[in-house]
Amino acid sequence: MKKWHETRAANIGLRALGIVLFGIGWLFALRLHHMALITAPRDSGALMILLSAATFLSASVGSALLFVGPGLWETVEVSERWRRQPAPAPDTPFSPTNERPGA
Repeated sequence: MKKWHETRAANIGLRALGIVLFGIGWLFALRLHHMALITAPRDSGALMILLSAATFLSASVGSALLFVGPGLWETVEVSERWRRQPAPAPDTPFSPTNERPGA
């Protein structure tokens, strides 16, 4: 059975959503630029900070959806180094990594 993100409609929809989010980010950036031109450098308010965050978020998510699309949901193999180690059994007082070198 195919997963929802493996269908052609989902591929087109995700990339279209990426274009829309990227466009919204562009509009936020334009508004922020116009506000920055008429505002003193040290007078940035909460609206400018909010617009900056919304611009970054919209452009980042839009770019990811546009360029990667359904590939965002592909499974990846985690390296052995970064996998969780199984917990030691509760009946053992020490694990091999906790023993003292001279003991």
